[in-house]
Amino acid sequence: MTENIVQNEKTELIKYLPPKGEFTKFLSDEDYVEKGRSWGLFNKNPKHDFLFKGQDFQVNVKLIGYETYGVTDEFHTIIIEFEDGKLTCIHPAYLKEMQSPSFKKVYTVGESDTKNNEEKKTESETVTKSIESTSTTKKKVEKKEEVSITLPTDKSHFNGTVKEFSTKYNHFNDSEEEIVIWENVAVKGDQDLIIGNAWCSLSKTLKAAELEVGKSYQFDGKIVDKKLNKEVKYKLNNPSKVAEI
Repeated sequence: MTENIVQNEKTELIKYLPPKGEFTKFLSDEDYVEKGRSWGLFNKNPKHDFLFKGQDFQVNVKLIGYETYGVTDEFHTIIIEFEDGKLTCIHPAYLKEMQSPSFKKVYTVGESDTKNNEEKKTESETVTKSIESTSTTKKKVEKKEEVSITLPTDKSHFNGTVKEFSTKYNHFNDSEEEIVIWENVAVKGDQDLIIGNAWCSLSKTLKAAELEVGKSYQFDGKIVDKKLNKEVKYKLNNPSKVAEI
C-alpha cells in the first residue's frame, strides 16, 4: 500500500501533453503493426504494452493513435494512454528510448523536499518543452534537406557503407523482405552529391557480392525518394557492378 502511494505521488507530477483536438486512431491491426515498425518500436511481432519512465518509477502505457505533421504529413507524434485513461503526446524516438533498461532521463519528478521538487520540476519542464519543439525542429530540418538535395534521375555511380541488414514488411505478399541499410551514401561525379542514409532490397546480386557490415562498396544504380523511416529517406534501386572499395 505504501509503495502504491509513493508511486502515485511521483506520477502525479507528470506534465501531460494531451493531443490538440482530433487525432488519428489506428485503422486496423495492420495499420498498428505498420506504424509501430516504422517507428522502430518493434520488429516482426507487434508489442502492445510499453513503459513510460520518470525518476524512480515506471508505468505501463498503450499506443492509441498519432498526430501527423510535415509538408505531406509524413512525420508522426504518438498518442499514448495511461492506465488511468489520461493521454499525452510523445515523440516515437523518445518512447523507444524509454524502453531501454539504461534510460535515465528525467521526464517527471517526485521528491518529498519542496525545494528539490521545484528544481527538478523546472528540469522536467525543460525536457518537456524540448519534446514539444521536436516536431517543429524536425519539420524544418527535413524540409531543408528535401530542398537541398536534388536526386539524379538517371542511373548513377555510388559509394556507400553497409550499416546493417534488416527486414521490411511487404504488404503485397504478407512477408518480411530482406533489406540492406546503407550509410555515407554518395553519388560520385565531378562533385560528389552526399545522400547519407539509404536502403535497398537484398537482391540476388547483393547476396552474391557477400556484403559485410562496416565495409564500403561502389556500385551502379538509381536512387528514388522512398522513405524507410525517419532516418532513411531514400531507396537504391537495382544496385549492380558491386565492388568493395
